[in-house]
Amino acid sequence: MIDHREETMLSEVNSAYDKNELHHVSLQSACDFAQELITNGTDSDIMIHAKPLIERLEVMGKTPGTPAQISYSPGEISAAGLEAMLGQVTVQSQPPLAGQETNPRLALHTPVFLWKAKCVHSFSAKLKDDKGRMCITGLAIDEQYTYVVDSYSPDKMRGNDRTKVFTNEGQFKFDIKLKRPIDVAVSQTGLLYITSQGEGSVVVHTTGGQPVTSMLKLKRSCSITLTRQGHVMVCDVEKIYFFTSNSVQFPVIISLRNSNSQMYKRACRNPEYISDKSYITENSVNDNIVISINDQHCIYMLSSSLQQNDKYDRSAYQLYQYGGTRGSGDGELDGPCGVCTDSYGHIFIADCNNHRIVALDAQGEFIRYIATKNDGLECPTALAINPAGQLVVAEEHGKVKTFQYLQ
Repeated sequence: MIDHREETMLSEVNSAYDKNELHHVSLQSACDFAQELITNGTDSDIMIHAKPLIERLEVMGKTPGTPAQISYSPGEISAAGLEAMLGQVTVQSQPPLAGQETNPRLALHTPVFLWKAKCVHSFSAKLKDDKGRMCITGLAIDEQYTYVVDSYSPDKMRGNDRTKVFTNEGQFKFDIKLKRPIDVAVSQTGLLYITSQGEGSVVVHTTGGQPVTSMLKLKRSCSITLTRQGHVMVCDVEKIYFFTSNSVQFPVIISLRNSNSQMYKRACRNPEYISDKSYITENSVNDNIVISINDQHCIYMLSSSLQQNDKYDRSAYQLYQYGGTRGSGDGELDGPCGVCTDSYGHIFIADCNNHRIVALDAQGEFIRYIATKNDGLECPTALAINPAGQLVVAEEHGKVKTFQYLQ
């Protein structure tokens, strides 16, 4: 009995030793990668890998010395294939536990669109003290608030130069007054980024409305978005400025002046191009950049694998485009405005003058119309996906509508 107990204890000690040794090797590997990144990585490489690496080190630092239960979602691999990789495997079929459901981005099934999208909520962003008709040009949403940019349009002689903040139910909280605000983006760290043509910069506030700083002096008005890594992208017709809140002085500049960019070629033929009618977003599934150009009636999808030309100047290359012909038929657009993507990679376009929302797949192929004029939609200009995965649409003159579009 004593011998059996001794063997058990030795086995437990050896098992604990093996786990600690593996943890040590993993930690050393992460440290070596960090050192290699600092020594040989570019500024962009460091920005991209820093946050995941820090999170990895924090997780390893808190690793408990207890065995973990491993589960997986069955795919096409055979039992023999599993055993070749993992050794002897016992598979038990059971539903996922609460909170352990499969990540939708990794799901094997294709999401199913509702035959008809449902407008599940709406409110008016018009306020009693507005001086004139609204002109919504930007929209952003977080867990707490909906941020609506009510800009001033000189050619239409309307708008109120206010970024209005509402609860997600539509109750007005406060506003931020800037000269000709254009677009807005909100970070998970509680910062609000507003591009302002009148201020000539990106103005940063807290989500509570307190001013923080201004950054990136702009020669023209620009659209803005945040990547899934939390980096900021600001777009005009010639460049995309890519930076974090801690690297404002040295943003990566992505040139759009390469030979295959139809967007830049068309803009060069139109010197009076109005750049505040462009919108930008990033597809979180493949990291491609999506840009809409209002007066070109076109959506461009650009590569995210940026080719380095020098320390700060890079080029993005056009992969696909949708539209390019002004019209109301399938494959045509008329004055497209806001764009956004969901967690499945679907691309949504506010086809303003056609009074409809166009849905594309991640490769830019037409899927369907989410809502049209027949659904009461009028001049959609700005889009966002809310935390519940629903599509939120802002109409130019003040209505903000939320659509459930997937089953």
